[in-house]
Amino acid sequence: MFTSSSRAHDAAILRFTGREPLDRVDALRYGRGLAAGTYRREWTWLAFVDDTPDATPVARGVWWGPVGSVHPVALHCLLVDESLPHPEVWGAALIRSAHRAFAEAGAILAPDLVVEELPGTDSADAAVQAAVAWRRAAAADAGLPLETVDGSRRTFSARLAPAPRALALAGTGR
Repeated sequence: MFTSSSRAHDAAILRFTGREPLDRVDALRYGRGLAAGTYRREWTWLAFVDDTPDATPVARGVWWGPVGSVHPVALHCLLVDESLPHPEVWGAALIRSAHRAFAEAGAILAPDLVVEELPGTDSADAAVQAAVAWRRAAAADAGLPLETVDGSRRTFSARLAPAPRALALAGTGR
């Protein structure tokens, strides 16, 4: 089951962490983002194996948007329980579920997935490469195949649609 979070999920969201050498939204950052309005419960999505009230989430996505934004613009943190096989499958399903809900709420563009290495990490490190690889696969499977690299930051975006051709106006020669 994939769902946006609610107050009832706050404790589980704050406890959900990862050990990968990537930047993540920890409890303090999430709380500050909630207070500022850049992270919101309806932009925080969770995946559960079952739908019992005491179920523990197995994946978490925290989307970000500027203060006052109607829709999120970037997925800042994608975590999957490290004991699960195929995190890319869980990650892609979580992204697709959230993006579908954002689109149904009126979002025109799919938010990007932003992946940043922790300061001082080596991008050639096997743990960094593995963490980025499953997120790259999840992003591509969720419709965000365009990868841009800027130093230690990677952004995965939807394919840009070609601009429509200008129509020649009758009699104007343009």
